[in-house]
Amino acid sequence: MPLRAMVLEEDRATKLLVTERLAEEGYETVLCPDISAVLDAVERNNVHICVVGARYRGVDGYDIVRQLRHKSGAGLILLGNSEDEIDAVLALEMGADDYMVKPVRPRELCARVRAVVRRIAAAAPDADGTRPMPSPSLRRVGNVEICGVRRSVRIGGQPIELTTFEFDVLMVLVAHTNAILSRDQIIKSVRGDQWSISDRSVDGIISRLRRKLFAGEEGNRRIKTVHGRGYMLLEAQMLDEV
Repeated sequence: MPLRAMVLEEDRATKLLVTERLAEEGYETVLCPDISAVLDAVERNNVHICVVGARYRGVDGYDIVRQLRHKSGAGLILLGNSEDEIDAVLALEMGADDYMVKPVRPRELCARVRAVVRRIAAAAPDADGTRPMPSPSLRRVGNVEICGVRRSVRIGGQPIELTTFEFDVLMVLVAHTNAILSRDQIIKSVRGDQWSISDRSVDGIISRLRRKLFAGEEGNRRIKTVHGRGYMLLEAQMLDEV
């Protein structure tokens, strides 16, 4: 099967540049008349990577990324207009694999596309399009049940909604239970070396995980802050030992 890509970008010059560079990387560009056709194409697994602009056919790029991630495990790169960290974090939380600020630098684009494709190849999508991380298929932390294959979290049988970024951080913590992870280690495990995200952003994700998964003070005990070093997810038998 040939490699296929979509370029969802309103700016003609940027779209032409990205399309030409992807062609040099061996990608065929899939053309779709509207957003519904785009979603249909990725759902049929005919697309390997999508490069999404800040807006496309009047639809916000972040919303397009969210819809695409819900439908497919294809690689998603969002092209933004802002260097503000919050925009990059939002893109990741919506389900993007990477975020680039325009104007597009061709060599950087190709390098990022290759990096995204490598990560996808290392964690091939499940039958329903979800993309597992290397981890046990099912883990429990207290009454929280985490399935890495289906990328789902349940408490007492009830599904818990997590953003893509929140789930990925949770899986990193689960994979290193009872070990201290620095903020840099967490970010690099989830997104690689190319992201520069502040400690405050990591702290915010940890805070939301505590609130969503555990009641009251249990969140602070389960995901323990180790001052000056980072965070540690504790198994039940370790709670009284630290």
